[in-house]
Amino acid sequence: MKAERARAGASGVARALIVAACVFGAVVLLGALLGPLWWWLAPRPEVTALGEGEIFPGTSEEAFAGEGYFVVITAVAGMITGYLCYMAQFTLADRRLQDLRLPLLLVSAVAAAVAAILVWRIGVALDAPAREIVLTADPGDTVMGVLRLQATAFLVVWPFVHVLQYGLLDGVSLLRSDQPGVPEPEPAPTAAPEPDPGERRD
Repeated sequence: MKAERARAGASGVARALIVAACVFGAVVLLGALLGPLWWWLAPRPEVTALGEGEIFPGTSEEAFAGEGYFVVITAVAGMITGYLCYMAQFTLADRRLQDLRLPLLLVSAVAAAVAAILVWRIGVALDAPAREIVLTADPGDTVMGVLRLQATAFLVVWPFVHVLQYGLLDGVSLLRSDQPGVPEPEPAPTAAPEPDPGERRD
């Protein structure tokens, strides 16, 4: 009996590790794909070169539009990955009767943070030719701006929205009492009724 429980526990851990690795890889891959999307969608404002790669971005809305697009893209990605990761663990837990909520939440949150960094670094790397133009521009020249993310705090948008979406879905499931993989409490055994002392015995 103990051997069977040990085998079942080992298979459950192995299954959880495989699912976590697949979720991590899928979220990180999505981040790698969204990097070129951010590079393609984000507008580039006209800036004034100050020499030695320095620029004066100005105060127009376009100067901050690139960061705005980054926030929108990663926020939408966080909603999608939070929903898909929760539904994936919900389906697997329902089939295997194994609670995967916490492991997948931790792994997917880390993956979302890595994916956000990939969006940033890949988008900036793809804008390298425009950066070369800025570096070689003379002071006072008007050139197209380069893609950059000055407020690196925006990197937490994806993991934050992901965890929020995941937690909201788990809260709804908790209210509905339909969390798969969570064993239901066993009903307390009912005691047999005691015989009435005044009852006549044959």
